[in-house]
Amino acid sequence: MKKLLWLSVIVFTFFAQQSCSSNASEKQGKKDSSTPVAVPNKMAVDEKLSAFARYISGVHDVQNDSLEASEFWKLHAAKTDLRWRLLMQNVGTPIATWVNEKNYIPSNAPKTLLYPFAGGDFFYANLFYPNRDTVIMIGLEPVGSVFDAKTIDAPKLEDYLTTLDRCMFYPHKLGFFRTLSMDDDFAHELMNGTLHTFMFYLARNGFDLHYVEYFNLDAQGNAVAVEAGAEAKGLKIGYSNKNDKQVRQLVYLSQDISNTANQKAPGTINYLKHRGDVVSFFKAASYLMYKDYFSDITNVVLGQSKIILQDDSGMPLASMQKGGFNTEVLGEYSKTIDLFSNYFQKDMRAEYEAKKPAKLPFTIGYNAEFGECNLQLGIKK
Repeated sequence: MKKLLWLSVIVFTFFAQQSCSSNASEKQGKKDSSTPVAVPNKMAVDEKLSAFARYISGVHDVQNDSLEASEFWKLHAAKTDLRWRLLMQNVGTPIATWVNEKNYIPSNAPKTLLYPFAGGDFFYANLFYPNRDTVIMIGLEPVGSVFDAKTIDAPKLEDYLTTLDRCMFYPHKLGFFRTLSMDDDFAHELMNGTLHTFMFYLARNGFDLHYVEYFNLDAQGNAVAVEAGAEAKGLKIGYSNKNDKQVRQLVYLSQDISNTANQKAPGTINYLKHRGDVVSFFKAASYLMYKDYFSDITNVVLGQSKIILQDDSGMPLASMQKGGFNTEVLGEYSKTIDLFSNYFQKDMRAEYEAKKPAKLPFTIGYNAEFGECNLQLGIKK
């Protein structure tokens, strides 16, 4: 009875918060090019990885029958189902509808999405740029590793699911991961990196998993094997849905991409330069590309992107315009949150006042909890 009462409180609380509308247990692998896998006959699904992803995301899988019998998993699944339905109702479906109506991704757009400062946020990447063959995400958080849930004691599994649930709370409430919260969450014994949030989102979006692989980058940006005893800084996840003719790939790089860090470890920037044309996305990016010491990644984005979609925390609108992009302002822009008040763009505010774009039918970015959201779209000339 207490659990039912607790779940009722959770349901009420979450409704209130929504008012602002490979099988890799080891990290050593062989060298490869880290490119998307395209094969005439799509490689087999890794049933064990897929079952694990469904278990942590509260989705039934017959392989997990014994694990799903626990009361704490049933509660986790019930909470997750509710929150996911609300998230899709208030955010996911409105964004997907808007992307389809806006039609800013032509059929000849690059099939690689670049999403720097992403953390574990596959959710929005997949919404705003669906059907990409490769999604490259970069963050400071560790890559993490999978484990066999059937070998873990029940109290540890319950603690893991509680930590995962807490980790997903802020992105589902606010629309972005909080760096400080992720520092705490990913220090967990089992939930030790972005792999867990990626697998959660992939399973919840109906994807099967084909592999999880680890790699590092040499100074030239080539993917190399993880040496014994070394920490993996790169992660690849192969995934697909039933209609895909090839396996897609999510690439995550755990790397500081400030200019100083790039001088010490140039592999990430060189890897991105090798990728050629991309489409790019920025959200809740802490205004880092407003700063001179993030000019390396800014130049890569401006030089290789055919499309840039961002909120105002990405790069200044003037940077896109000077970089050769036709730009369009979307939503509302009258302020920033207090923490970033010194990055308010007066010239962009004037453009918003002159063009008076329609309010976005969804929430996104730092101002989402205050009901004001903005995007800027750049198309390479």
